[in-house]
Amino acid sequence: MWRMTAPRQEALFEVGQYRVRRVSEEDAPLIRALGERCLEHLELHYGSPPDPGQMIRELLTDLPPGKTLGDKFGMGVFDKAGQLVGAIDVIRDYPQPGEWYLGLLVLEPGQRNQGLGAKLLEALTHWLLRRGAASLRLAVSEHNAAGQRFWKRSGFQPVKQVLAEFGNKTSLFHVMRRELELR
Repeated sequence: MWRMTAPRQEALFEVGQYRVRRVSEEDAPLIRALGERCLEHLELHYGSPPDPGQMIRELLTDLPPGKTLGDKFGMGVFDKAGQLVGAIDVIRDYPQPGEWYLGLLVLEPGQRNQGLGAKLLEALTHWLLRRGAASLRLAVSEHNAAGQRFWKRSGFQPVKQVLAEFGNKTSLFHVMRRELELR
């Protein structure tokens, strides 16, 4: 089977055999392929039919008001063969200084339910602490029950609920927050 792989670049952090590094426009074909393997995730947020290219926008260009690309860290999770198997997106100092926003943490279906998400979150926490982050905020869709369970198990507490429109779908999102500390 032919697999698209990424060129070797400096890792931001590693988790076992997985390397996490920033992604760029050069990685767009890899990100699109990941989006195609994660269509159910995209459908949860954007309705149907999901667009695998949406993950490219999330990782590379989507920003909240008042933030610049210098505040954005779109990351890819690569296995030992160089295959993109997951994605992480964080925004520095949003919505306030010292608090970072986790816009995306997704793994392809074959990588889920094996503890990798928790290990990536732990490594991301260490990486964020080295950059002065004090807390991490995220929003999880009411339709994503597995995600809600994961974030609660990971120590995130509810802050508020908001209605948000993504694509052709309006959903209730649970905004959650966690103070960052080494676990």
